[in-house]
Amino acid sequence: MKNQRVQSMMLCSVAAIALALPAATMAQTNGTPVEFQTVVTGTHIVPEGGALPGLHVDAKVKGQMLDIYIAPMYFVKKYDVKVSKGEDALFVGTQSGDTVLAREITTGVVSPKDGKWRPNMTIYLRNDAGPLW
Repeated sequence: MKNQRVQSMMLCSVAAIALALPAATMAQTNGTPVEFQTVVTGTHIVPEGGALPGLHVDAKVKGQMLDIYIAPMYFVKKYDVKVSKGEDALFVGTQSGDTVLAREITTGVVSPKDGKWRPNMTIYLRNDAGPLW
């Protein structure tokens, strides 16, 4: 009887912790880690109430179009996060299907002289504990 109570309490505790985690944090642990450099083909904003509301970036990587989730708009505005169409960027994140949850973005340029990537700024969006917002 006592063991059943302890097990029930433990199960409830685990369930409460799981429900308290933000959806983006949980989704981040269920994907494949990725890192790729690409050219941004577009940006769009998903309104509140939609899946992963906030700023999204479109990019083609190895022939596949990806939807890269950046952050909610209040975070984007607060930290002046800017990613523009045609911009070279290095993305680190987690991919599930054709969606990537960006962990960090490094903007820069590919040198026309030697074709080497020249980073100029990195924006951190998530860490091991989850989103930074």
